[in-house]
Amino acid sequence: MMEIGEKQGEGGHGQWCHCGKLARMQTSWTSSNPGRRFLVCPKSKGRGEKECRFFQWFDAEMCERSKSLIPGLLRKIDRVEKENANIRAKSKILWAAMLLSWLVVFAMKMN
Repeated sequence: MMEIGEKQGEGGHGQWCHCGKLARMQTSWTSSNPGRRFLVCPKSKGRGEKECRFFQWFDAEMCERSKSLIPGLLRKIDRVEKENANIRAKSKILWAAMLLSWLVVFAMKMN
């Protein structure tokens, strides 16, 4: 049974803030709560409306081991994604160079 303030809605979590709007789910990437989700009022980003300051953790607190491992894993993921982007850029350059060389060889054979 749902408690007061809870109702299934668009966010799937069903939690309403103090001002009656469906709370927005966000993810913390701080070193003390990496990857931990929380709920806030949708007006919390200063959209010209008065904030209701609703805040509630959605996920349970992580153990210390998880808190120490996750930031390192995220740095590794970032490093691998940057390497992949560099490889894709180099690959495009190599394809262009290969195509150009084929065009040059084809042009030379036509003469």
